[in-house]
Amino acid sequence: MQSKVNYTLVGLFVILLGAALLGIVFWLTLGGDNKTYDRYRVYFQESVAGLNLKATVRYRGVQVGQVESIRLDPNHPDQVDVVLDIERGTPIRRDTIATLSTRGLTGVASVELSGSGQALPLEKEPGQDLPVIQAGPSLVARLDDAFNNILTNINNLSSRLERLLGDDNQAAFTQTLQHLNIITGAVADRSDSIRQALANVETLTGALAKRAERLGQALDKAAVELEKTGGLSTQFQATLSEVRTGVQAVRQAADSFNQTSLAFSGLAGGGQQALRRLSQNTVPELDALLIQANALMVTLQRLAGMLEQNPRALLIGKPQGRPGPGEE
Repeated sequence: MQSKVNYTLVGLFVILLGAALLGIVFWLTLGGDNKTYDRYRVYFQESVAGLNLKATVRYRGVQVGQVESIRLDPNHPDQVDVVLDIERGTPIRRDTIATLSTRGLTGVASVELSGSGQALPLEKEPGQDLPVIQAGPSLVARLDDAFNNILTNINNLSSRLERLLGDDNQAAFTQTLQHLNIITGAVADRSDSIRQALANVETLTGALAKRAERLGQALDKAAVELEKTGGLSTQFQATLSEVRTGVQAVRQAADSFNQTSLAFSGLAGGGQQALRRLSQNTVPELDALLIQANALMVTLQRLAGMLEQNPRALLIGKPQGRPGPGEE
C-alpha cells in the first residue's frame, strides 16, 4: 500500500527553512555590527604603499576602526589624503598622532594612533569638513632618514680625510718629522752638557742653603754680643730685627730654590725623552743662565765669609782700614 505525501507541507517547510537561513545570513552580515563610527582625515607626507581600503586602524594596539578612503590630495599632490572610520568614544585628542605601521613580511600596512589622552578633544577647524589628525613619521621613514644621515656623515668624513691626506699635507708632515728628528738628535748629543748643567744648579742651590744657614747663625751671634753691650739704640734694634727677618727670608728662599732644583733634576732624569724635543736655541740660553748662577754663588760665598769674620759689617759697612787698639 503506497503512502500518500502531502506536498503542501513539504513546500511550506522548505520555504520556512529558506527564510530562516536568509535571516541568519542577514543578521550575521548586517545586524552584528551596531557600533557608531566618527570620520577623521589624515594627510600623510610619505608613501602609503601597503595600505588598502578597510585596513585596520589601531589605538595603542587596540583595533578601533578601519580605513575608509585613500586618495591624493588635489591641492597638494605631495601628500596622501586618508579618511578613517573610528569608533565613537575613542580618545582622539589634539595631540593624537597617526603613523603607518607595517606588520610581518607581507608588507600589509595599518594605521597606528597614539597620544597622551590629556589634551582637548579634536574638533574640525573652520573650512574643514572633517577633523584632521596629525601624521607622524613611520618607523620605515625614520630608519630611512637615519640611514641617509649616516651616509651623509660618512661622505663628509671621507672628504675631510681625503683633504687631510693630500699630497701637500703629506709632504709637510714628512718635513716636520725630519725637523723633529734633527732637533731631537741635536739635543741628545748635548745630553751630557745638560745633565752637567743641572748638577751645577743643584750644587749651587745646596751651597746657597748652607751659606744662608751659616749667615743666620753669624747674625744671631752678632745680635747676642751687641745686646750684651747695652749700647744699642731703639733704631739700631729695629734695624737688627729687620736684618734678622731678611736673613730668614733669604734662608727660606734658598731652601725653596734647593727643592725646586731637586725636583727639576728629577724631572730631567725621568724625562729625557721630553728634553729631546727642545730646540737648539735653548742650550746657549741655559749656558748663559748657568754662568750667571755661578757668578751669583761666588758673590754669596764671599758675602757669607765676610759676615762670618765680621758680622758687624752688615750694619756698619766694610772697615776701611786696619782696626785700632782695643778694636776687633
